[in-house]
Amino acid sequence: MLALASGSFTYFENVKTMKSKGVILRSILLLCLVASWFLPAHAQDSPKSTSPVASHKPLVLLVSIDGFRADYLERGFTPHLKSLALRGTHADRLTPVFPSITFPNHYSLVTGLYPDHNGVVNNTMVDPQIPGQEFNLSNRAAIENPLWWEEATPIWETVVRSGKIASTLFWPGSEAKIHGIQPNDWKTYDNNMSPAQRVKTLLSWLNREDSQRADFATLYFSQVDSKGHGFGPDSAEVNAALSDVDQAMGDLLDGLTQLHLKDATTFVIVSDHGMMTVPSNHGLDLSAALKPHASAKLLWSGPLAAIEVKSEEEKALLKDLALQDHLQCWSKGEMPERFHFGHHRRIPSVLCLSEPGWSVDGNYKGYKSVGQHGFDNLISEMQGLFIVAGPGIKVQNIPQAQSIDVYNLLIHLNHLQAKPNDGADGLFDLLRLN
Repeated sequence: MLALASGSFTYFENVKTMKSKGVILRSILLLCLVASWFLPAHAQDSPKSTSPVASHKPLVLLVSIDGFRADYLERGFTPHLKSLALRGTHADRLTPVFPSITFPNHYSLVTGLYPDHNGVVNNTMVDPQIPGQEFNLSNRAAIENPLWWEEATPIWETVVRSGKIASTLFWPGSEAKIHGIQPNDWKTYDNNMSPAQRVKTLLSWLNREDSQRADFATLYFSQVDSKGHGFGPDSAEVNAALSDVDQAMGDLLDGLTQLHLKDATTFVIVSDHGMMTVPSNHGLDLSAALKPHASAKLLWSGPLAAIEVKSEEEKALLKDLALQDHLQCWSKGEMPERFHFGHHRRIPSVLCLSEPGWSVDGNYKGYKSVGQHGFDNLISEMQGLFIVAGPGIKVQNIPQAQSIDVYNLLIHLNHLQAKPNDGADGLFDLLRLN
């Protein structure tokens, strides 16, 4: 509108010198100029407008803030996120899948499959079909090995196969060629990259012509989770991390505005789980229960513990574990159905879930975490963040969303065909304007 109004004013100044047109012409032009300021922007655009906003294809941007508990949004440290929540649909809580752990939840978000079905059942895994390799967050060879990921199809694979473009700035699975496909842009994970650096990198990928620029992109922030583990969810360090990430989100919004992409972007902002304080004296020592059983080996520790044991010793081990306070244990496959967990071959023989605020101590190099997650996914402290904002999205507050349903939402936003999945398909209709 500014450009058109300025052009009208210049023309008006020129015609003032054309005495042959007289006062009437000048009056008509002045009236046109004044009217132009009151026209809506779209009414002033020529059908052949080359406006940058009008010419850009849509972008769906999935943002994960690891460990962002649902109630963090109300602490006052995240004005940019709060603004986005008020501009679109915000759920009071996003319920993660079980276990409420980073890799299982991130892979469920982009596949729509429970960990029992997508194969990423924990941050640490062994698989009899992948002998000689343990999956863990520091094992680069395992992270890049497609065999750990190929029981599911992440959305970026569907995006690329459809002829569209995907850019993932850190997401579990994006560093492997799953079914021979990787995102068009991706990077090896670098935990030391600051929130501002992550945004800067993503914006550099988006600063391209539409034919080379992502239709779907992801952005991942780890800092809130790291500070939650080290100092607890109620710490000043977590609040500082919230502020840092929110400032990076402000940088992202500014950058998208400069690229004329902000109004073309649908933001889907989530977290994988919440965080809970575990006092240092609430560690559960299972060594006495395990000692009588020669084959028993603790493979997972924390709020969700897992023990591999020979079948002939399993019943006796469960009997001994039943004497442990603040802990409930099951044979694999016998967990309550609501967890949708316990059948995959990568899950050990016995599973133990701590009461909220307690945790099985694996004595890993003497490290004791102050904040933890991995508890029952229904408790309030494990609930996460859910914001969707962008063109065609309702401004509303809803009580709850399920992370298992996010995949189908992303599929609809990207106009793709979903793979078979465990999620419900009503979230998109709930959020979109009629």
